[in-house]
Amino acid sequence: MKFGFFVTGTASADYAELLRQAIYGEELGFDTVWLRERHFNTVAGRNLWPSPLIIGAYIAAKTSRLRIGVGSRILPLDHPIHIAEDAATVDVISGGRLDFGVARVGENELYQQGFGVPQEETRGRFEESLDIILQAWTQQRISYQGKYYKIPEVTILPKPIQRPHPPVFVVGKGPESLSLAARKGFPIFIAAAQMIPEVKKTQEFYWKELEAAGHSRDRIELPVNRFIYVAETMAKAKAEMEEPFMAFLSRGTTSDIKEYFFREEEDLTFDNLFKEACIFGDPDYCIQQIQRLQKEIDLKYLLCTFNYFTIDLKQSLKSMEMFAKYVMPHFKK
Repeated sequence: MKFGFFVTGTASADYAELLRQAIYGEELGFDTVWLRERHFNTVAGRNLWPSPLIIGAYIAAKTSRLRIGVGSRILPLDHPIHIAEDAATVDVISGGRLDFGVARVGENELYQQGFGVPQEETRGRFEESLDIILQAWTQQRISYQGKYYKIPEVTILPKPIQRPHPPVFVVGKGPESLSLAARKGFPIFIAAAQMIPEVKKTQEFYWKELEAAGHSRDRIELPVNRFIYVAETMAKAKAEMEEPFMAFLSRGTTSDIKEYFFREEEDLTFDNLFKEACIFGDPDYCIQQIQRLQKEIDLKYLLCTFNYFTIDLKQSLKSMEMFAKYVMPHFKK
């Protein structure tokens, strides 16, 4: 199994400390570090980064094996030529270690409003932008005449090292986004906030669409994100995470993360979330929960969320270290 981890924010970390955490992931044996694109945060320690490809270039220069995942670049917020050039540059700097996630919209409508992109244009801009980026990476010269982007014949450099291009991952929970990814043969992200039945339903829909598009599922690994916290005992894990995790879900300053659980408010108790959406506990319990996931869903690539803006960075790092030392080796034999 492959293991990746998100580096976002915590209650007590600055950019330098979070960058050290990202680089530390290589030493701990993780396969990929993932960086989100986030804007307009007003709460200290909230999700980062506004410029994930810049951060990715820094991490690339400080590591030799760790893959750098952007999860994800919100395509309608920038011109596709800029995105194609920047992403290819990271791929070159890293020696071909970029994983490129794409998204249509941000956490809430303020993203689109702040960048002057009407909500109703986001799907069209997303699809045109993705087409342009792929052409820029794979063709010597391109031209494009779309509804939103018109590009004369130009050469776009650099070209990425990976052929035909860096792996592309699509963020989306709706059928349109899932179908688009399947048609192109690109894997999708499974959000940490999806309960196990929803994960299974999402995967089944995607696999059906993928096969209908004529693509083989043999080469596709669907990253599944889970909330992770590892402590020495079950009691300690629950005591240290119940209040901070419920506060994390009720953050209120952006779109409500709770909507992704597809459950009524009264069902979103810590006990229910503990059983269906989180892997919180001692190492043995965490191993058992991952084994359970392997039986109930397609799980070959686990993305770990260790950081929460409601807990201290030291707690996040300790949990991450325990996961790498006691849990990951069980699945990397």
